[in-house]
Amino acid sequence: MRISVLNFNERVIMMKVSADNNSTSTNYSYSSSGLSGLASGVDTESMVKSMLSGIQTKIDTQNQKKTQLEWKQDAYRDVISKINSFQSKFLDISSSSSLRLTSTYSKMNTESSSSAVKIISASSGATEEMEIQVAQLATATKMTTGRIGQGAISASDDITASLESYFSTPTQNISFKMGEQTVEFNLTDEMNKIDGEYSVDKMVENINQKLANKGMTGVSLTLEDGKIKVQSEQSDYDVEIGGSSNALSTLGLKAMTLSNKNSYSYESKTEADATKLSATPPESAKVTFTLDGRSTNITITNGTKEEVLDSLRSGLKSAFGNNVTVDDEGNISARNGQTLSVSGDSKAIGIDAGACTRLTTSTKLSALGMESYDFTVNGQTFEFTEDSTIADVLKKVNASDAGVKMSYNSLSDSFTLESAQTGEGFEINVSGGFADRFLSGATTTAGQNAIVNIDGVTVERMSNNITANGITFQAKAVTGDYFNGGVLQTGADGKLQAAAGTEDKAATLSATRDTDTVVKNIKEFVDEYNKLIEDLNKLTHESKSYKDYKPLTDAQKEEMSESEIKKWEEKSKTGLLSGDSDINSFLTNMRKVLYSKADNGFTLSMFGIDSSSEWKDYGKLEIDEDKLRKAIEEHGDDVVSTFTNVATKLNTACKNAAGTSLAAPGTLVKIAGVKGKVSEQTSQMKKQMDTINEYIKRLQTKYDSNKNKYWKQFNSMETALANMNSTSSYLGQMMGF
Repeated sequence: MRISVLNFNERVIMMKVSADNNSTSTNYSYSSSGLSGLASGVDTESMVKSMLSGIQTKIDTQNQKKTQLEWKQDAYRDVISKINSFQSKFLDISSSSSLRLTSTYSKMNTESSSSAVKIISASSGATEEMEIQVAQLATATKMTTGRIGQGAISASDDITASLESYFSTPTQNISFKMGEQTVEFNLTDEMNKIDGEYSVDKMVENINQKLANKGMTGVSLTLEDGKIKVQSEQSDYDVEIGGSSNALSTLGLKAMTLSNKNSYSYESKTEADATKLSATPPESAKVTFTLDGRSTNITITNGTKEEVLDSLRSGLKSAFGNNVTVDDEGNISARNGQTLSVSGDSKAIGIDAGACTRLTTSTKLSALGMESYDFTVNGQTFEFTEDSTIADVLKKVNASDAGVKMSYNSLSDSFTLESAQTGEGFEINVSGGFADRFLSGATTTAGQNAIVNIDGVTVERMSNNITANGITFQAKAVTGDYFNGGVLQTGADGKLQAAAGTEDKAATLSATRDTDTVVKNIKEFVDEYNKLIEDLNKLTHESKSYKDYKPLTDAQKEEMSESEIKKWEEKSKTGLLSGDSDINSFLTNMRKVLYSKADNGFTLSMFGIDSSSEWKDYGKLEIDEDKLRKAIEEHGDDVVSTFTNVATKLNTACKNAAGTSLAAPGTLVKIAGVKGKVSEQTSQMKKQMDTINEYIKRLQTKYDSNKNKYWKQFNSMETALANMNSTSSYLGQMMGF
């Protein structure tokens, strides 16, 4: 029966009386199976319920204890989480705002008056101002070649023979290029046959296999409904597809590039057809010319040398104007600084596909006219094959211990070797095939040390990165001409003297402690410390209303509205941690650390951080910002050592209370455990709840047993009464009653 006419306070009084009398019960089923008073008129269900009320009350009491324990565990875990959040932000050395790190207080404001000198970093004890004169930069020993390429691509000496060979032989070659890798494939290879007939399935299978073998990761062909789809999973590189027009036609493909524009994928519009691999020679050749990334296709047919060259001139003139020329000998040239390459059916005119007016990193060593590819740098030998590329050479040399860096400049079409370190005395010695071919006539420039004057003291360094008086800076340019006949000019004050008629542009470096950032970090720490102890003190000073508002049973909840249940449970949870000795112990330890002397003899109060004068603040901190700033600026090292020492001790206090490590769990963690950690199963509260659950289980077993017994007894009584009533009725009828 609902009693909604009562207000919440009246309901509370009734519930408390009910709870105090231990007369509450939950919705356990009271089975009415049986005769249920048909003969006796007794309300059997109520009788059984009344007889079981003692056990039910014990079950309710244990469930209330369990619920209360769960609430208390949640409250502990919330405290653990708050302590660890505070510790993680301000006391963990992996945090950028950790007060245990001297770097937190060492942030510096730095400034250079000249772009010739760049400040890299400054320590907390750095000199506030320095004057820097840069007379000479440190350089590496460098070996630079002249232009490598010939500036022209030469057709075959006998174009007529090349044309006859091309137009009399079927050409079925396809190529894939990704970055520095190139894979070529001949479709007429016998391996592409099944039962003596060319097979597209076999071609696709073998192409994929060769791509994989050559390390062209992520590029693959698939065949579906007769059409081929080419896809690349490597989005770092574009994939160029080329080859003879016959081969591309056989596979239903076209010369193209897989890039971001087409999602690195292309699906043929026409079906692949292996029957196109006939012995019929091509009727035309499609030669692709690319000038600085811009391509054009020129179709040529069999004819005389003059006719073919005229055809090339006309097509190149139309595509590139006067930037590409063809002479009578078949030499195809581009302007200075331009890169021209040839691909497609270029073999028709005696030019290998990939030929270029300049080297590229994908150029194979076999195309460079060398008999030997191996060479030695500083006593270390590098071995290569004819299939090795320029990129392979650069990669192997730069990954070695030869002490050099090697590069190719595509703009100047030249190689450079330079010592891995700057400074005087580093030599570069090369010999052997590749070196003899390209580096024998290189120009070598010896490395030199940096020469810098710092506040009147001239120093030499192997590197341009220099540290002095707590400031690390990089010399990026000279600040004046301080040499006369190769001799440094120095004044009486030790500073360098600029040559007559030139200007001394010495750089001034300044470094000051970033007090604003340090104060900001400390204020943030104080604010969050105050918030933490405010939250914890609120818990430990709450009135213990939970004692008068025990957790509701299911039966009690049925008699209340949702809002009433919510209000009751708020009261039930209030004061669960009131006076908690473990939390109070943690708060006491924190206060001791903050108010006691650090190991250096200083206290935080000496630097403007002291406890609040209000007793109700329970130890909150207050900051005298002016005093703190002055201390940082005048006694920075003392402030740093004090704060780092105090923070280290605070970290220990936090770990002792809320540490979650398996080896050393904190006091609160031992009590309540942490979800997802081993402590969840080993905590004191888990053991208490296990004990309660076992007791509830025994009570429930006893309850069920007694209930069955009582019902059996009442059913037996009802049966006996029914039999007596039946006999009495029968006798009455016989006697005429």
